Amino acid sequence: MSRLTQFLLLPNATALTIAAVSSIIEATPLVVTLQDHYEPNPYTYINSLPVVGSIPNVDLYAGSEVHVLDDAPAHPDLRILSTVVEFAYQIVADKRKGILQPSDLRGKRIGVVGNVTSEYFGYRFLREVVGLNSSEYTFVRNGALCYALPCGNGTYPAMLASGEVDALTVFEPTTTVGGMAIGDENAIYFRNDTLYRKLNVLYTTKDRLENATSRAEIVGFLRALGKTQEMFTKEPEKAWPRVANITATGSTVNVATEEVMRRFWPLTKWGRGLPADMADLMAEEDKWVAMRDPRGRTPMSRETIQGLVDDGPLREALALDAQA
Repeated sequence: MSRLTQFLLLPNATALTIAAVSSIIEATPLVVTLQDHYEPNPYTYINSLPVVGSIPNVDLYAGSEVHVLDDAPAHPDLRILSTVVEFAYQIVADKRKGILQPSDLRGKRIGVVGNVTSEYFGYRFLREVVGLNSSEYTFVRNGALCYALPCGNGTYPAMLASGEVDALTVFEPTTTVGGMAIGDENAIYFRNDTLYRKLNVLYTTKDRLENATSRAEIVGFLRALGKTQEMFTKEPEKAWPRVANITATGSTVNVATEEVMRRFWPLTKWGRGLPADMADLMAEEDKWVAMRDPRGRTPMSRETIQGLVDDGPLREALALDAQA
């Protein structure tokens, strides 16, 4: 039986249950960790990111910070423990459309994945870097991801190549592949890591941290994850074939090639820890999340968001690593 099966529950054992979508690049370190560094421990791996509380036995979730912002108002007991990766967004635009600087994005059609971090970065960049309001550009949200050329009709890179969109900013490596689709001579990239970068985080609940058994398991997993993050950082060539294999499982997109990974890898930071500006980034983002929440709510304060962060387990993991 594959270890990447949904609900692999071992009887008479304490199982650490992890939920993440392994078809996205950001979650691949979790799968590698479970394969390489967590062998002695039984676990459950759920290849999806369920709404908090919908599956009661989940111990750890891994997803972008926007999922925490979505769930935290109803689940204030959530606690962010560490980053899995910080992932910078970039916009790729077609120079043949007269786009040579950010201000040239005025009036253009820009491909985004709607209502998530992709659209949020585009919204922030166009508003704060270019100075545009939403009536001065058009977001196109109906494309599909593609991780390697050739990309079929209806994918974001194909839409950029055909002129259906003038630029795009979507989940990597699709943006990178979009630039490859129009050729390096025609592609221009814009980014702003200070304004926003996607924080793929590992999070749990307060109750699980207060339980000695589950806390110990979580600290153990953080230690194991650190080994994978070190490999992803220092020996990326070893990570790339693993990433390609994991993201290909159950995915409808092309398998990312080594060339594609070499191109977008500088956008990633696989370090352990909690960024000093995490609460600031999330508080600003929550204004947008709350504005788009169909249930209607006010944004959470920075203090409330800071209260969702608990660095205790990571400090314990780092202390144990130092003693080893």
